[in-house]
Amino acid sequence: MGFAEELRRAAAPIWEAILEHPYLKELASGTLPRETFRFYVQQDWLYLQEFTRTAALTAARCPDVKEMRLLLTWAEPLVAMESHFHHSHAAELGLDFDNISWQMNETNWAYTRHMLASAYGGSSVEALAALMPCPIVYAHCGAALAEAQPTDPLYAEWINFYAMNLRRGTNSRGERIELIEGLIDRLAEQAKPEELERAKWNYLVSSRYEWLFWDSAYRQYDWPV
Repeated sequence: MGFAEELRRAAAPIWEAILEHPYLKELASGTLPRETFRFYVQQDWLYLQEFTRTAALTAARCPDVKEMRLLLTWAEPLVAMESHFHHSHAAELGLDFDNISWQMNETNWAYTRHMLASAYGGSSVEALAALMPCPIVYAHCGAALAEAQPTDPLYAEWINFYAMNLRRGTNSRGERIELIEGLIDRLAEQAKPEELERAKWNYLVSSRYEWLFWDSAYRQYDWPV
């Protein structure tokens, strides 16, 4: 069993808890309030900026240029597609991404600081492990919700966006996940046991933050003071 599969199995209970969260349940049915979705999009937009920064830092830690390029090639289209989706619905949601007027909430700040700390202070395998859960969790959610028929067309489009192209194939979401899991398997082969333990911890922490991200959006939770 490769390291990527070991990580998946360890995080599986967290991912199943994410699917049971009322945010996704209501999104799938179409009953999620638009204001809740709007709050989520605001936070996700800010998250994507820090995800990009973390990916660049992680790439710089890769042992060779080929692996560095692979990681950047993986991250760039992922962020670009999600950013485009948000942009395409900005007017509908009353958002102006050219003039950001909102800030990260507590959960978003903590999650992105966790990723950045992993990239600044950890090895390449530790840094990559902190990055990976986000796209994998979204693919997992897309697959699980693919048959949902929400009454709100915006939510149907969101589900379709993450459910599409999950099959293995050129430039598919599934292929990109396969590539990055192959990379972490190769990095794990060169890593020390203590690095792998920290990498596993980073992966699980990021997976937990994914649940917390949905939860904070559902409750529209911001800083308490």
